[in-house]
Amino acid sequence: MAKEHIKQLVDLNSADVEELVRLKILGKKKAQALVDYRDENGPFESWEDLENVEGFSESLIEELKESGATLGEEQGGEEEEW
Repeated sequence: MAKEHIKQLVDLNSADVEELVRLKILGKKKAQALVDYRDENGPFESWEDLENVEGFSESLIEELKESGATLGEEQGGEEEEW
């Protein structure tokens, strides 16, 4: 029997630090930087906005997209099969 893989979607505009580190790409320091930036500047309107967060490069942003991070645009459910 094949094991089913579930990708957790994590909304970068509403997740707290504990939720963000579940993406495994982000450690606590980068997750906290993201939350601090969002608290000071409001929600991220585009993926490019993340480049303004200290330590967030284009390659990290691409990895976030692939890992299940969203900007709130995929609100169809909490989980997605892949």
